[in-house]
Amino acid sequence: MNESTSIPEQDQSTVDAHKQEIIKTEGAVKAKPKKSKKKAGSRWSWSPSIGGWFLSQDPVFTSDEKYLLLSSPKALHVYATDTSTLLRTLSKPSSFISAYAVSATNPNHVYTANETGLITLWDWTEGKTVGRWDIGSNVRNISVVRDPATDLDLVYSHESSSSHFVHVHALRTREQGAPTELKPIFKRKAPISGMQVLLDGKIVVIAIQKSVLIGKRTKLGKTALQDYEYVWREFQTAKRVTTFDAHVRTADAEGKTSGEGDHIDLAVGDQDGVISLFEDILSSLNRIEKGRKDASKADTADAELLRPKRLHWHRQAVASVKWSRDGNYLISGGAETVLVLWQLSTGKQQHLPHLTAAIENIVVSPSGASYSVTLANNSVVVLSTTELEAKMNIIGVQSRRVDMEQFPRGSEPSKYPSDIFAPVPMVVNPAKPSQVLFTVPSSQPRHENAGRRPEPYLQTFDVATQHNVSRQALTRNNATDPNMSPEGKRIDEPNVTFIQLSSDGKWLATVDEWTPPRSYMAFLDEGTPEFHEQERDFRREIYLKFWQWDEKSSQWVLESRIDNPHLLEDVGANARILDVVADPSGTGFATIGEDRSLRIWRPKTRTRAGVTVRGADKKGEGLVTWSLHRSLQLPQSLDALHTEQSEPEQSEHTSLLSHRRPQHNHVAFSSDGSLIAAAVSDTETGVIHILDAATATIRRSITELSLARVSALGILHTNLLIITDSLLIWDLVADELIRCIPLSISPSLSPVIHLSINPSSNSFALAQPHFELNATSTVKEAQRYMKPATSVSVYNLTEEKAVWETTVSSFILALVCEKQGRGFVGLDQNCCIRVLEPEVSSAAALPAAGAEEVPVEAAAGVEKMEVEEELEESEEENETAVPGLESLLSGESLLLHAENDKPVVRPEQLQEVFYAGGGLGMLPPVRELFDRVVGLYARKPRTVVA
Repeated sequence: MNESTSIPEQDQSTVDAHKQEIIKTEGAVKAKPKKSKKKAGSRWSWSPSIGGWFLSQDPVFTSDEKYLLLSSPKALHVYATDTSTLLRTLSKPSSFISAYAVSATNPNHVYTANETGLITLWDWTEGKTVGRWDIGSNVRNISVVRDPATDLDLVYSHESSSSHFVHVHALRTREQGAPTELKPIFKRKAPISGMQVLLDGKIVVIAIQKSVLIGKRTKLGKTALQDYEYVWREFQTAKRVTTFDAHVRTADAEGKTSGEGDHIDLAVGDQDGVISLFEDILSSLNRIEKGRKDASKADTADAELLRPKRLHWHRQAVASVKWSRDGNYLISGGAETVLVLWQLSTGKQQHLPHLTAAIENIVVSPSGASYSVTLANNSVVVLSTTELEAKMNIIGVQSRRVDMEQFPRGSEPSKYPSDIFAPVPMVVNPAKPSQVLFTVPSSQPRHENAGRRPEPYLQTFDVATQHNVSRQALTRNNATDPNMSPEGKRIDEPNVTFIQLSSDGKWLATVDEWTPPRSYMAFLDEGTPEFHEQERDFRREIYLKFWQWDEKSSQWVLESRIDNPHLLEDVGANARILDVVADPSGTGFATIGEDRSLRIWRPKTRTRAGVTVRGADKKGEGLVTWSLHRSLQLPQSLDALHTEQSEPEQSEHTSLLSHRRPQHNHVAFSSDGSLIAAAVSDTETGVIHILDAATATIRRSITELSLARVSALGILHTNLLIITDSLLIWDLVADELIRCIPLSISPSLSPVIHLSINPSSNSFALAQPHFELNATSTVKEAQRYMKPATSVSVYNLTEEKAVWETTVSSFILALVCEKQGRGFVGLDQNCCIRVLEPEVSSAAALPAAGAEEVPVEAAAGVEKMEVEEELEESEEENETAVPGLESLLSGESLLLHAENDKPVVRPEQLQEVFYAGGGLGMLPPVRELFDRVVGLYARKPRTVVA
């Protein structure tokens, strides 16, 4: 046992740095947020982040259990437990939250801390900031207790720099009239994995790797913070501690306890799935300590000497364990997606199986009537303790998450799993423009950085309401089946590589593929890695699926499945699909594969003997099946066909290996659906073919350019956009290159470049992810890894250079255009969705203050002239005009007979007011919207000048 009072010596300079208090209340000087790197005169802007992965910390119930507090790195969210709706979001610009805790003295206050050491006190009921303090260190965890002497809060914080500390802070605002104080109580080099504070700070429990330390406060009669001293007792475990929970045993029904002093029961879960139960841990440690005072053998006790009870059901690490309020039950969970309830008096177990993902956190509500379970798919479910039925379900953005440990290290920048940064398939629903669809994995546990996981599910997220709409499986999955093989290895689901929606939003095309793991093919391994990979490719499964939207069930219903849509005929192996696009002019999709063939797929009504086959569940509508409409084998160069005919026959192995060379094939439709551009390229050469979409015949092949490693392809009006090591713009009408902009692209990151085209704004956006050195990070651990960043540029066809560009401090994994807006939607590695849109000046929608009065007759003439000019421009663009519109807008009687105190508000002015909030159905704040509308109609009246 290791017994000590207070902490080892610490540099006074470090303590003094932590005492610096820069902001206490509103009205103090606030730090200026960092500006993004934008070009002067920029006309585009990012919206605030939407979504984000919830922190690994336990959710917090309010004292009345009506609300649940959850935090993502960018904001603290307040949810109503009865409706699962988001009520309020608390956030500060350029602040990443690392921990949060509710005040012990005021249930309406909550503390948030970030990695830079800034602690903020919020009134979460009103969304206001009460106080702010800078403690100058990286805060990992906080716990708040009541100070018995002052009846104010004491904040216990786990902080880290070169070592790990536990400090006690008395954070005081100006209204409280007390100084802010700091008291260090613990220090270790090894990282702290968990901290729990009990009995108003009398007991502190800390977990460090294979050790558990229990600190008991001495000098209870002294209430000053600087008199806080702790005696620490430590015991070691055989396996790494993954979770723990301490419970204070209260008096029994007769008002007695089993002895004198504090009775703490401790449950510890380890990496092997064992839960060790230590009853009255303080008495056990004291007993061992007294037995060793005469024989100084060891400073640390072994857990086996404490004779714990062992509970073993989990086959993997225990992710979370909690005591019930009465201490009669333990609740645990882990990677098995099963919630386990242990009845300690009888030894019986109760299971709640088939949760949607691995369990990461469990919280028991203050009354003990509910369990909050945080799952590894970024969702939280609240269960009733009696029926174990869901009372609340919160689902965030569940897309692929990339943690810091998966980034390349600064010492080895070229070594990292590149597939983890592959683009996430994502589209915007044309029928419901505020909804974004993207693929998601089934589970993403934080403690497992096993590389990229398959993404077999489709999530629909409403950006306007910031609410999950639906989640459904697109492939076979292991939601209700065992996800472990007999050899103890994880069974991987198929991975969805592409999704596309038809122009009307009624049809969804998906591509999923599954390749047997290398371990499954060990019996065929002949010692040659190339041939081993070839055998895996022969057994690869690829499916092209077409889904129809069902309004009744609000789900996508599978209508057709195409097995092996592309085939390497010379070897009989399935070819991977490298790109899928939707026909913007009708219902249809085009695919291009590594077999260098372009295929167009369209639906047709099923018939039998000339009679339409109708479905009983579709109100007599004919059943639809999808089939191949057109197919064309694309040559890799102008003389490729002749070269293939003259080449000698290749063996089966050599042919397949040649097909396995990296290919960069892409396809794009023109906006009217009349043309198709198809790029066939590899690491050395390439060609782009322009085809007639109706007949699938090649009209032009572009070979004049260096087209190796084509990363993206698109058509904007009559211009072909090509991304290689440069941005190339080819005029399809003039048949010439009109622009070439060099790009700094790493060959390893060329597949993750994103190109998105928005014809509505006549613009296109380019996102180039890259890594930067992270030596300036305030987090010591983060300095070892490269920092992710993405350069985002917006171009149009009228200017030579980018009209707007910036660098965001995250890795963008998807970038698509809005369907009924002028901007773009991005998704990054933190599961945050942001909208990039052109800025709309509010001055154009609001009248100038103090505008001078204009005579009504003069105003009528001006309005008439403006309307006539607008109508002339409209007629030039479109000859068909709405009947009666000119007489309605330009009639002088409309102004002459109107009251003089009513200003004239043109439709485009109202449009500017409502559109200033952005696309995807997002409106400005209600207060701002109200002020703008009132500003239009509450102008000074136009008086008649005699």
